[in-house]
Amino acid sequence: MQISIQADHTNTKTILTLLEEMGYSLPCNCHGSHLCDGRTYPFDCSLVPVEPVTITLPPSVSGVITGISLEDMVPVNGTGDTILIDLGTTTVAMALMDSTSGELRQTCVFANPQKQFGSDVISRIHASLCSEKDTLTSTIRKAIAEHAALLCKKNRQEPDEPAYCYIGGNTAMIHILMGYDCTPLSRSPFTPLETAPPPFLYKSCRVWILPWFSAFVGGDVTAGMYACHMEPAASYRNSDTVLLIDLGTNGEMLLRHNGQFYSAATAAGPAFEGNGLSCGCPGIPGAISKVRLTPLRPRLTTIADRLPVGICGSGAVSLCAELLHRGCITPDGVLTDRFPSQGILLGHSPAQEPLYFTAEDLRQIQLSIAAIAAGIDTLACEAGISPSDITNAYLGGGFGFYLDLESCQTLGLFSSIPISHIEPMGNTCLRGLFRCACCRDDSTRLTVPAAQTVDLAENPFFRQQFISHMTYSG
Repeated sequence: MQISIQADHTNTKTILTLLEEMGYSLPCNCHGSHLCDGRTYPFDCSLVPVEPVTITLPPSVSGVITGISLEDMVPVNGTGDTILIDLGTTTVAMALMDSTSGELRQTCVFANPQKQFGSDVISRIHASLCSEKDTLTSTIRKAIAEHAALLCKKNRQEPDEPAYCYIGGNTAMIHILMGYDCTPLSRSPFTPLETAPPPFLYKSCRVWILPWFSAFVGGDVTAGMYACHMEPAASYRNSDTVLLIDLGTNGEMLLRHNGQFYSAATAAGPAFEGNGLSCGCPGIPGAISKVRLTPLRPRLTTIADRLPVGICGSGAVSLCAELLHRGCITPDGVLTDRFPSQGILLGHSPAQEPLYFTAEDLRQIQLSIAAIAAGIDTLACEAGISPSDITNAYLGGGFGFYLDLESCQTLGLFSSIPISHIEPMGNTCLRGLFRCACCRDDSTRLTVPAAQTVDLAENPFFRQQFISHMTYSG
């Protein structure tokens, strides 16, 4: 596994200390004096780097909490034996890796082709119950197979070489993938017939699907739990109050307090993933990830410094915070006459198409923010704590990876959790699957802990907090 370490001429710390600050713990008998008679590393443990350096860690070394996200990992040449799949409602993210060395080979992200049946989970479930079940299943299976083959082709290996596959996804998407009956997900008490599919063979590939907590808190959150070392067996910081938020269409959350787990899903909608916005797009190269309003024209930051192709969720949140600062929105969340009637022209796409952010786009982001913030408040209330008592809040999803936390604080996205307690983790589903793949001997024991499922739709406190978070006066 390759790790990029940031350092400059002012650094006085050894490479071991820097790695520990990133969340990695390396056994070293000489504590950095390079006199080890124990484990040998392919770098000088006493090195004090004065510029960025990339090192290779043995596969047995893993991050404790923070570690490194797949977004930061550098693909390394070599054969991949394992495919990881994060099956989301809006997007599907995949990675090809080598589980022996712990090295990343290739990654890809693509839109879930089931969007033709609706942009949210409810629409997909309804379509599944209205004679579209087989089509939904075949559509996603075909897309996954095609992109798995493309990953292998990019890596110059045959499609049938990967021997292992790990899949995490929300409960409805996994039900559709497996061809399960979605009827129990469509009506109260929303109890899935299946909770933990056993490993199975697909052609010559052994497939694990991570189990889920409930109908609306899926295996992607289970993977995120492993990515953040929140599982009951984890000894590190096991007494802390920790929150994992998967900032996707379903707004899934998992809170651990005093060893007890609380889970919930809030209908954040697809806006955080760029879907449903006038010029929205996923977090792809060219997506506008940050906006600063200036007198002449908006100053844009795009992913991979490409020409703008649209705005992703983090860019929309950044822009909304700017609009509030510039007086285009009142503290009550109402547009003023400083907001252009046709919307804000952000720029033009490579095809010279205008990219507008409209009043309706702003409304969608407001609704999404209120849903997440009220969900946090409600989970904390169920645990008998305040959001400010949460010691670590981990943000899953590519959206969270590019978020500006000060903009989030301005808009109240994370309620009263201090921003110093918030850590974007990138794609926690892929990251958790990556950990599972590197520890394959333990994969048969993958389970979900008992958790109190909080039904936000029927919770009066959630409705009260949702309305409260539609304003910015607090």
